[in-house]
Amino acid sequence: MSVKLEQVAATLGRLRDVFHSGHTLSYEYRLTQLKAIERMFVENQEAIVGAVQKDLGKKHPFEAHCTEYALVLADVRHTMNKLKKWMKPQSVYSPVAIQPVSSYVSKEPLGVCLIMSPWNYPVNLAIVPLIGAIAAGNTALLKLSRHSANVATTLGELCIKYLDSQAVAIEYEGGASMITELIKHKWDHVFFTGSVSVGRIVYEAAAKHLTPVVLELGGKNPVFIDRKVHIPTVARRLAWGKFFNAGQTCVGVDHVYVHKDIEQELIAELKKAVTQFYGENPQTSSSFARIISNHHVKRLAKTFADGEVVIGGQVDEKDAYIAPTVIRNVRADSELLSDEIFGPIMPIIAVDDLIATASEQRHKPSPLATYVFSDDDEVVASIQAKTRSGAFLVNECLIHFTNSNLPFGGVGESGIGKYHGAITFDIFSNARAVVARSTNKILDVPLRYPPYESEKFMDKIKFPIASAFMSGDW
Repeated sequence: MSVKLEQVAATLGRLRDVFHSGHTLSYEYRLTQLKAIERMFVENQEAIVGAVQKDLGKKHPFEAHCTEYALVLADVRHTMNKLKKWMKPQSVYSPVAIQPVSSYVSKEPLGVCLIMSPWNYPVNLAIVPLIGAIAAGNTALLKLSRHSANVATTLGELCIKYLDSQAVAIEYEGGASMITELIKHKWDHVFFTGSVSVGRIVYEAAAKHLTPVVLELGGKNPVFIDRKVHIPTVARRLAWGKFFNAGQTCVGVDHVYVHKDIEQELIAELKKAVTQFYGENPQTSSSFARIISNHHVKRLAKTFADGEVVIGGQVDEKDAYIAPTVIRNVRADSELLSDEIFGPIMPIIAVDDLIATASEQRHKPSPLATYVFSDDDEVVASIQAKTRSGAFLVNECLIHFTNSNLPFGGVGESGIGKYHGAITFDIFSNARAVVARSTNKILDVPLRYPPYESEKFMDKIKFPIASAFMSGDW
């Protein structure tokens, strides 16, 4: 059963009691729970993928299967394979000045974790953090987004069925009032994925309890397109990076800076790419998703008046449909250039100097990703040096999200903290420094003990010897 508003405090208390009992600490327990997640996905593939298709209007299962099923299954299997290694204490070098000792890092769970997930990738962005929390030995409350209602109900009920209800609580019905209630309590870690505006509220609430957070937020991910590129290839990758999931992707292409000499050629190739991907009428394509709600359809549609629509521009509110759209000559005061678009609308800005344009990005909030298309290494290096973002991709879009060996997350206003793979395990762990030595008197070096100065020869040489050892000048 989904946690109710009035049950939050009691649920938190129960999860804390379970954690302190040591119930979740053993390797065997953690592995059992990870195997339960694997089994939950394998046995319910059709239900999970189908729920995503319903919420986001994906007639064909390809996108939902890749991002919400295959990637999550790969993550839990990778975590199971590496868990014993990640849990093992890591020996580190001990300086001569403190020898003889044994020094190591022990990865220990933080305690009771709160995970709040969004609606755009409602399975992946919920379960991957949960995998990390469980692997690290924590208890957790997972709050699913009610905006993706089919996934919330399906995934929520499956988690309750397959996972240990003593250690994992699920909430999938509440809205803003539930979030407000959740964040007012003291957790040992908060993991939030969502908008910048809500992220600020979560961060402020966590700060009152000095609770560590990971905030995976949004941002306006820019694309820079140099003249030295194969434009048809760029157009295909750009169209895919923008229109995947109907543009409702936190690391998706937001807006495009292109050298003015190739703007028209790029637009022509984008038209070809959109037709190749979705046909003459994308609304009838089984490969193109829908917008999550009528509110967002209206929000997106009103921006069409802010520039020259050169591709798309069709809207069907009843079908939650916004066509793959490209707009040029966008007004300087348009929301398309100031707010995260989060939809299938691509503003193109023609510029004289890509490097100068990249330099101007320093004065804007840092995005989750920066994308550069150029076969000139100097141009790429210059843009990388002049921009700041969570990720930097050259001649590609989005694909870094699929690599569990790379840290995923933002910087500045696009987020705090990274995750994926071993990093997810680490963010839900306390890296505890451990130093151990014997009480044997022979090993109890008197050099550190007072007095630091006396007539005794050994006391006179304490300071120079200690200084030399501590500074490495020996």
